[in-house]
Amino acid sequence: MSAFNFFKYSNKSVLFSIFMMFTFAVNVWAQLSPGDLHKSHADLEGVENCTQCHESGQKLNPDKCLTCHKILKSQVSDNKGLHANKEYTQCENCHIEHQGRNYDLIFWKNGQDAFDHNLTGYKLEGAHSKLKCNECHKAANIKDIAKIKEAKKDPDKTFLGLKQECLSCHHDEHRGQLDQKCLTCHKMDAWKPAPDFNHDKTGYPLTGRHKNVECKECHKTVVDNKFPKDNSFLQFAKIKHNLCTDCHKDVHNNKFGSNCTKCHNTSGWKNYDQQNFNHSKTRYPLKGKHVNVQCESCHKPGKPIKIAQFQNCKDCHSDFHKGQFLARKQKGACEECHSVNGFTPSSFTIEMHQKCSFPLQGSHLAVPCLACHKTIMGRANREKMIQFQFKSMECISCHDDVHKGKTLKFVTNQKAQGDMCAYCHNVSSWHEIEFDHSKTGFVLEGRHLKAACSKCHLSKNSDNWLFKGTTKECLSCHDDIHQGQFITVENKLDCARCHTPVDWLAEKFDHERDSNFSLKGGHKFVPCSGCHKSENRNGTEVVKYKPLNTKCESCHK
Repeated sequence: MSAFNFFKYSNKSVLFSIFMMFTFAVNVWAQLSPGDLHKSHADLEGVENCTQCHESGQKLNPDKCLTCHKILKSQVSDNKGLHANKEYTQCENCHIEHQGRNYDLIFWKNGQDAFDHNLTGYKLEGAHSKLKCNECHKAANIKDIAKIKEAKKDPDKTFLGLKQECLSCHHDEHRGQLDQKCLTCHKMDAWKPAPDFNHDKTGYPLTGRHKNVECKECHKTVVDNKFPKDNSFLQFAKIKHNLCTDCHKDVHNNKFGSNCTKCHNTSGWKNYDQQNFNHSKTRYPLKGKHVNVQCESCHKPGKPIKIAQFQNCKDCHSDFHKGQFLARKQKGACEECHSVNGFTPSSFTIEMHQKCSFPLQGSHLAVPCLACHKTIMGRANREKMIQFQFKSMECISCHDDVHKGKTLKFVTNQKAQGDMCAYCHNVSSWHEIEFDHSKTGFVLEGRHLKAACSKCHLSKNSDNWLFKGTTKECLSCHDDIHQGQFITVENKLDCARCHTPVDWLAEKFDHERDSNFSLKGGHKFVPCSGCHKSENRNGTEVVKYKPLNTKCESCHK
C-alpha cells in the first residue's frame, strides 16, 4: 500500500476519532455545567476553571470569592461593611450564578428599596433616608475610581467605593476653611441651619450684642471661580478679630489707642465703662457735676467727637441770666458766681453783694436771695429768667405801701415819692419807727411812747392802716372802765381831767375841786375804796364814783 493510500485511509480514521471526542466533550460539559456565568465572570467559563470558585466536591467557597474581590476582602478583614456581617458570609445567598450572562447578579430578598442600610455600618438618617440608591452610589461620588476599575467594577453600578465622610459625596461649601467633621455643626436633616454650631468654641466667643448680629455681617461672601456652579461661599477662616477696629470704624481716629475694650463693651456702644475711661487725660478734665454727665450730652451723635470750644461755660451752656451781667468787669463769666459742683447754690457771697449798687443792711442781710430776685418772663415774654437788674432800688420797688399813700403829707424827703419809707422806717426792722409824731397834732407822751403804731393805726376789723383822720379821743382806743359815770352833758368824756399818759392813776384829780364832797379831818386818810365800792354792772365789776350819798349815816352806823 502506497504511503498516499495509507494516509488517505488512516487520516479519515483520525479525523473521525477527533470529531467523536469533541462531540463527547461538549455533551459531557453540557451535562456538568449548571448554566452560563454572568458576563462579569465570563472569563471563568470552562470546566478547568471550576476550582477557581469551588472546592472539589464542595459548594462555593467564600474565601475563593475574596481572592478576586480584594476590596471586599479588605472590608471583611477590617470587620467593616455589609459583608463583615455573619449572615452575609455566604456569597451565594445574594449572588446567584450560572443564570446567564445578563442575569441580575444581586438578589434582593425583599427588594432593593427595602434593604436595611444599617447593616452596612452607615445608618441612613434625615434627608439620606429619602434618597434612591443610585443618588449616592454613582461614579461621581467615588474618589478612588481607579481602584474600582482595577477591580473590574462598573463605577455606575457598584455599591463599593464610597466613604462615610460627608465630603466624599458633598461639595465642601467652606472650601477647606474648616475641618471635615461636618456633623459637628450640621444635621443630616438639612444643610441649614447648623443647630450644633457653637460660636463659643471658636476663637471668638460671641457676647453682648454680637449675639444678635447676622453671620453675613462678619462672614462676607467670597467668589471662587473654581466652582462655576456654586462659586460663592462665606469666609470663616483668616478673619481679623483681635481688635474691634478689625470690624468697626474707629470714631476716635486712634486718639485713645486701639484697645476699645478699655472703655466699651459688647453690651452696647453707649454702655461704656466710665470707670476705665480717664477723661482727665483730655484737655478738659471732668470735675464736679460734669463727672456724671452723659457723654452724648457734650459729644453729640453724628457730630465730631472733638469739641472745638469748651473753655468757657457759655460754649456749652446757655446764658441763664440772659445777658444781665454782661456789663460787669468779668463780662458775665459764670465762674464769678458758679462752679462745676452745681449751678446752685451760687458762690456769690454777701461780701460780693456789698460791692454792688445795693449793699445789704439790716434785715436785708437775712432775706433769701429768691425773695428779691424772683423768676420773671424775659425778653418779649418768651423765656423765664431770674431778675437781677432793677429799674429802681427804692423800697416800693419790692415792698407794698401798706399805708396806701395816707402818710404822704408827713414825708418831707419824698424823692419822687420813692424813698418815703425811709422817713419813718429803717432796714433793721419795720417796727423801729423814727417818725416825729409831734408833727401830727397828737404828741406822744408817757405810755403812748411805748405803744405800737398798730395799737392806734390798725383797723380792728381789717388789715388796713389808718393815719389820716385818726380821732384823738381816748375812747377811740381805750375802753371807758367807768361806764359813763363821767360823761358830760355834752356827751363827752375828758379823761385828761384826771389822767395823764404816764399811767392810769388819777394824778390830776383833785377831790376838793372836782367833787361835791370835801375831804376833811379823818376823811383825808380813808382810802378811796373805803367809800367807792365795786359793784356789778351787766356782768362787769365797776367802781362806783357817783352818784353817792354824802350823808354820814350812809357810811357810818
